[in-house]
Amino acid sequence: MAKLRTKSPYFTQKRRKPASCLPFPPVSAPSFGLIQEKLAHDPFRLLIATIFLNRTRAEVAIPVLYSVFDRYPTVSALAEANIDDVVAMIRCLGFQNARAKKCISLAKLWITDPPVTEKRYRRLHYPNKGDGLDIKAKEWIDAEDTRVAWEIAHLPGLGAYAIDSWRIFCRDELRGLASDWKGTDAPDVFVPEWKSVLPQDKELRAYVTWMWLKEGWDWSYETGNKRLASAKLLRAARKGGVAHETRRSWALETSPTKAGCATGKASIRTNEQLG
Repeated sequence: MAKLRTKSPYFTQKRRKPASCLPFPPVSAPSFGLIQEKLAHDPFRLLIATIFLNRTRAEVAIPVLYSVFDRYPTVSALAEANIDDVVAMIRCLGFQNARAKKCISLAKLWITDPPVTEKRYRRLHYPNKGDGLDIKAKEWIDAEDTRVAWEIAHLPGLGAYAIDSWRIFCRDELRGLASDWKGTDAPDVFVPEWKSVLPQDKELRAYVTWMWLKEGWDWSYETGNKRLASAKLLRAARKGGVAHETRRSWALETSPTKAGCATGKASIRTNEQLG
């Protein structure tokens, strides 16, 4: 006699992981919509923002971030903050004890040892495995040294997301190479730092993709390779809309569904064959 099924096979099937989706502004827009764009000229606050945004949705983190800025408007004020007060303010974000400690420690060290162009420190395995191994812990190297090191790597609590954000939006200005991350007031031969960053964070990946599209390039966040964008892709980029993340790039949807994650006939995929 055949054994009766006690469970439907449909309940044992794995559900497909939903695609990561983001609004993709037209390339003519003045900004992409990241908080880093607003804080680019205030690197301390930008780095505090990355602590708040790490593993937390922007719509939850940013209002709390600004309430902390209002309560502690200067680096010195945050350095002297009572950790219990900060924990209470940011409890809704989760990881509140660790975040509060990182923010206060960052403020204290910023006062005594702020980032300067003459000192770069190792960050092990950033951006590539093995980077930083040839520099001793707590050792700093100068701007002429060709080894991989970063002006903010000595600051506490900063991971790859923070360093990527700072490199894209703040590093050129710190080094006096331009007045912003877009190369304003820089010589014609200048190459902005954002063009050499391969971010791991999905929003930073989308942002750099968008910046390359503004210049007419179809860029792979997986390899950093680029090619001239097709006319079809540029039409979609000029229109803007919704994009979802693929294995190596972002796909722009010219006719997104209400869910914003359609992958139907109207999608335009960037870097489909770019290795």
